Amino acid sequence: MKFPLLKKSSLAERIFLMAALLVVGYILSAVIGVVAVFVAKTNNMTELAILRISQIGSQILTFVMPPILYACITKEKPMRYLGFNNIPLWSLLGVALIFTIMPLNSVLAEWNTNVKLPESMAALDEIIKSLSELMQETLEKMVNVGDISGLIINLIMIAGLAAFGEELLFRSVLQSFLVKKCKNAHIGILITSIIFSLIHFDIYGFLPRLVLGLILGYMFYYSKSIWVPMIMHFLNNGTAVVVYYLNNIGVTNIDVDTFGQTKLFPLLLSIIATIAIFWFVIHSHNKEFKTENTEI
Repeated sequence: MKFPLLKKSSLAERIFLMAALLVVGYILSAVIGVVAVFVAKTNNMTELAILRISQIGSQILTFVMPPILYACITKEKPMRYLGFNNIPLWSLLGVALIFTIMPLNSVLAEWNTNVKLPESMAALDEIIKSLSELMQETLEKMVNVGDISGLIINLIMIAGLAAFGEELLFRSVLQSFLVKKCKNAHIGILITSIIFSLIHFDIYGFLPRLVLGLILGYMFYYSKSIWVPMIMHFLNNGTAVVVYYLNNIGVTNIDVDTFGQTKLFPLLLSIIATIAIFWFVIHSHNKEFKTENTEI
């Protein structure tokens, strides 16, 4: 099905369309949540089942469907626009980056958690902390499973759907738009990463999520494939899911909140390794760009 008028739409019309799709998706996901609670009460469903239905519905309707529908309606080649190109070997570099950045992000997370708002904003600080604690409690209810089926569901729900949907929305659509409009890749990636971090409504996890967003953003920009940040995002979330699972079955006893934290020397090695990988990525990108220009 083609929508020729929308493919030639103005900037304002495209922004309105994307916003409308997001709002409709959010409303539908909220409706599913309410329906899930109603059905649960009449069918004696567990609280975990309700949380899973709500989470899956929210991910699909709020993050997965809007960018796909937007691309199909406004672009001649929607899959190419979204970045569904071949999975490059750079995915291996992305995998390495996720692990090399963990010590730094753990330190940032600890520092961010200890940051306090001014006394004049005490009421807001209390609300933010309560919301953060509620979100953490909800997450722990979903990840505290001790069977393989629960692990697989969490990997699909918390790692897979989140990586797929959030990367489509933030990297494929929002970052591509901002990089083009700002006419500066660094500004576009930074703004996208800030929004990406803020949208999780966890101000005490803002810095580590911002760093993660920057890494995902740059890897998408340089690789030109959405598969790269998707794989990285999946690995980041999936690692936490697996650690929770291994703790629950008694294989490990790792504190998830401090996972990745290390001593100063290993931390410095981690930072150096991260910088080295990024240097290689940028150098490879510039080399490819010069080769393409020479061929043209």
